[in-house]
Amino acid sequence: MKKFIIGLFALVGFSAQAAIINISTDQASYNVGDTITANVWIDIVELQGSNLAQPFIGGFVMSLMADATSLSYNDGSIMFGDKLGAGALSALLPVGFGVYSIQSAAFTPSVFTLQAGLTSFELFSLEFTALSSVSDALFGLTASVSEFGSFVGTPVSTASTEFSVEATSVPAPSTGVLALLACFGMMVSRVKARR
Repeated sequence: MKKFIIGLFALVGFSAQAAIINISTDQASYNVGDTITANVWIDIVELQGSNLAQPFIGGFVMSLMADATSLSYNDGSIMFGDKLGAGALSALLPVGFGVYSIQSAAFTPSVFTLQAGLTSFELFSLEFTALSSVSDALFGLTASVSEFGSFVGTPVSTASTEFSVEATSVPAPSTGVLALLACFGMMVSRVKARR
């Protein structure tokens, strides 16, 4: 029975497919006021699938959803990866309440040199500030990528990552410290009363 269960887990593990687009945060838990960094990268091996030739990414269009009541985007914090080339046209556009369109397109064949032999690379990272506590905050991402020279984006995957934001706790002073302060205050008042 034990071998059967191990074999079942191995079968499920090998048949599971990884996501083409991935998103992660630098921590799993934050305090109110902390900066949350989200990193988005692409898995070239998963995009390649059974094709023999490595795909070269010429651009992407993504929609990022964030809980706008708990998170605030830090203006200007987006950093695009360098694998689409220095001349890539990139932008982040607010679309609605907590929804952002993130786009980048390469116009030079330098992507062939920059991406050659890579299995994955970072597309961009961006930062948010935690505004209020929430137990299941979420970044959701839908993406489409195009191979170099193609202007038609192919939907590739959706991805999400969860994290929590805790209320910032201020440690309460210990009872012993409060008792010492009270004793010190009484001693000072007695000395003043004797004078």
